[in-house]
Amino acid sequence: MRAPALGLLLDALRGVTWPARERVCAGLPGTHRANQRGTSGEFTEYRAYRQGDDPRRLDWKLLARSDRAYLRVTDERAWVPTWLLVDASASLGFPASSDATSPPWAQHAAPSKWDIACALAVGLAATAHAGGDPVGLLVSTRPEPQRLPPRTRRGTVHSIARLLASITPRDDAPLAPLLSRVPAGARIGLVTDALGDEAALLAAIARARVAGSEVLVVQVVHPLELQPPVGDWLMQDPEHAPTTRVLTRERRLAYRTQFDAWRADVARRVHATGARHVEVRCDEAPAHAVRRMVRGHEVSVGTARDITGRSA
Repeated sequence: MRAPALGLLLDALRGVTWPARERVCAGLPGTHRANQRGTSGEFTEYRAYRQGDDPRRLDWKLLARSDRAYLRVTDERAWVPTWLLVDASASLGFPASSDATSPPWAQHAAPSKWDIACALAVGLAATAHAGGDPVGLLVSTRPEPQRLPPRTRRGTVHSIARLLASITPRDDAPLAPLLSRVPAGARIGLVTDALGDEAALLAAIARARVAGSEVLVVQVVHPLELQPPVGDWLMQDPEHAPTTRVLTRERRLAYRTQFDAWRADVARRVHATGARHVEVRCDEAPAHAVRRMVRGHEVSVGTARDITGRSA
């Protein structure tokens, strides 16, 4: 991202944090509810003293007032390591930068999928970092993925932005293997268009969920994918150059029907693993999309719903 755009994005997300949706494994003190209770932190309830409890955990003031022995139980708070996994395969470069020889539809006003993917990753990193969580990055590139280990220090978000800005989406580097590099129990933000290793990716997401990780899948879609240009066009698969298809006027409607059905199927299968699925169009402001994701509102295949399931 260019410096002015990065500054505007971070300003728009100032004060926004990314709360964990599930209790996290107890660890260093942080802002998220941990999966164990103790005697420090946020008060939850009293519990009657039982044989074997540590007498030092008794609420002595309540014992003096009521002559009954109770323990003061609280919710522990912990941080959660956050990993952002970004798909840098060639399909994220759509649409390619236009030039004088490009068709008029290639000069679309919306940014490319890669530009939006980078902005969303940086935005999610900023909201996690604002909550005190260590944030790391993995990008699917060949021959080896690009990696930044989780950090909480100042400048972490800018380091992530610089690394993403240095990458050009190319080849068909798979995203699924990166999930195996993330420790169990982490929070994972996965930014992709879901084109390519879809089956392997869904299986890896399911394994991450079983291992106790919270997974957010952000699927980036360009308006030109939703509404292809009218006319007869020769389309080429950016990840498999020899593969081409002719998109005629007659096939345009069939393509749209199949593409909509595929997006709905991806969303359904992601939700079936216990992960969250959020679709983001490239003509949506990145800051708005990030706020929508971290505050619990999600959009899948054109329908807005909040976390209670009500239509927005």
